[in-house]
Amino acid sequence: MEPSVELNNVANNANLKIIEARRTAFVARFIVLREARRTRAHRNIEKMDWYIHTSAEELAERFRQAFIENGDNMVPVNRDIRRALAHAERSINHFIGEYASRSTYNFIDSLCDYERSNKLLFGEDESPKAGGWRLIQELLRERTPKK
Repeated sequence: MEPSVELNNVANNANLKIIEARRTAFVARFIVLREARRTRAHRNIEKMDWYIHTSAEELAERFRQAFIENGDNMVPVNRDIRRALAHAERSINHFIGEYASRSTYNFIDSLCDYERSNKLLFGEDESPKAGGWRLIQELLRERTPKK
């Protein structure tokens, strides 16, 4: 392999890790910020999938659109999205490897990652209870086709 091709592959891989890490940090922070709120937009977001190259900003726009379509008050939504994007930008320098390794391609897997993190932080009995997001088991049952 030519050195320039190899360098290109390394650069592309590094860029992909940054995209994944920023997206993961955004989603993780967004879950926390919207946890205590209940809205139909959450139900639509819970069903979302995304691609490996989907940026945090693209996903933020998809989340925002779900709230707009639901008729939600956009002031708190935009604030939470802005905060989650800022968190992704700040965290990337310190936790790129961690966030990239936890990258997901749908919201249900992101909720699973969030739940695992809470168990590590708080233990089995003291982790925060579900609020604005549905329980993972319920989402998985809904996603699995009925026979």
